[in-house]
Amino acid sequence: MKTQVAIIGAGLSGLYSAYLLDELGIDYVIVEARSRIGGRVLSHKMNAADDAGTEAAGAYDLGPSWIWPEINPRLKQLVEQFQLEVFAQHASGAYVMETSRELPVNRYNNGFVGQPESMRLAGGVNALIEAISNKLNTQHIHINAQVERISQDGDGLSTLVIQTASGQQKLQAEQVITAMPLRLLGETIEFFPSLPSAVLQQFSATPTWMAAHAKFFAIYDQAFWREQGLSGSAGSRVGPLAEIHDASPQVGQAALFGFVGIDAATRKSVGEKVLKQAAIEQLTHIFGAQAGKPIAVELLDWSQQVFTATKADQAQGGHPRYGLSSGAQALSQRGLFIAGTEAAAQYGGYLEGALEAAQDAISKLRSHREMSDFRSLIVMTKQ
Repeated sequence: MKTQVAIIGAGLSGLYSAYLLDELGIDYVIVEARSRIGGRVLSHKMNAADDAGTEAAGAYDLGPSWIWPEINPRLKQLVEQFQLEVFAQHASGAYVMETSRELPVNRYNNGFVGQPESMRLAGGVNALIEAISNKLNTQHIHINAQVERISQDGDGLSTLVIQTASGQQKLQAEQVITAMPLRLLGETIEFFPSLPSAVLQQFSATPTWMAAHAKFFAIYDQAFWREQGLSGSAGSRVGPLAEIHDASPQVGQAALFGFVGIDAATRKSVGEKVLKQAAIEQLTHIFGAQAGKPIAVELLDWSQQVFTATKADQAQGGHPRYGLSSGAQALSQRGLFIAGTEAAAQYGGYLEGALEAAQDAISKLRSHREMSDFRSLIVMTKQ
C-alpha cells in the first residue's frame, strides 16, 4: 500500500491534519491503533425519551469537555464552519466545598464562574470529531492498526510496519505525520535511522495531557441540585472526587461529573467497583440523598488506556509546558512532522492545541513538498 502522506493517530489532531490535506488535494492514509477514532475525545451517549416520546441521546464527555471560543480561534472557526451548537457550562447557583465527611458542606451562594466562560458542544466534543471525519474518505482511515516501525530509505521514502488483526502490513509514504502523545511515540515506535537522542529525551520528558486523570459521571433523571439552588460545582478535600461540575447535556438526562483526585496507582489498587461506590457516597454527602440514586455511572481512567498513557504518565501536576524542541522541529527535513496537542507551543494540552499542532505540521509539510518538487525540477533541467 502506498500514499503521499501517512498520518499516525486518528484523534482530533490527526483527523484535522487529514482534513487540511484533503483541502490541498494531497493523498493520505490514517493509521489508528484504537478500535475507534477520536483519541482522547470520547463522548458516552445514553438514549432517553423526551417529552414528545422520541429518543434523544445525551452525550457525556469522558475526555475533554470545555472550549473557550473567545481564546480558541481555530476551534471557533470550525464550530462556525460546521454549524455546531455551543452552550454555556451551567454555573448559576451556589458553589459548595466539602472539608470533612463528618461535617456539612460549606455553601457559597455567590457561586463560582470562571473567566472566560467555559462552553460545551451539543452532542459532546465527539460532535466535532464526527463533523471532521464526515468530510473524509473513510476508506483512508484504518483502525485497529498499530504502527511498530518506520524505516526511511535513501530516497526519503518511509515504510511503516503496521500490526493488524490479520497480521503485519506495510505502508509506503513520501511523508509521515505523527499525531499521538510524544511519550507514546518515543516508546512504542522504532525508527530507522533512529531519532536523535536529544529528541527522544524530549519525548520521554513530555507528560501526556490527561493521561494521569480519571473522570467519573453519575447520571440522573433530573438535575435535582438546581432545584436546591446549587450550581452542581463543588470542591472537596476529602475525595475521591476533587472537583465536581454539572455535566448535564442540552438533551438527555442530567449528570454530575468529577475529576478523581486519587493518584493512578491507588485507583488501580482499589479497583473500579470500590471507586464508583465511594464517589456515589461522596456525592450523596454533598448533594443529598437523591445523589445516591443515579440511573447510571461511568468511570474512565485514562492512565489505564494503553494508547494514551505510559508508565511515566501515572502522576501529573500542573499544566506542563508543551511545544517541540528545535531538534524535533528539524525532523521535518527528513519528511517527519509532529502533530498532537503536546507538540503545540501556545495551546498545548487543549483541543485548540491539537488543531494548532496539526496546522503547523501541514504548513511545514507543504514547504517540504515544494522544496522537494523544486529539487526534482532542477535535476530534470540538468538532465
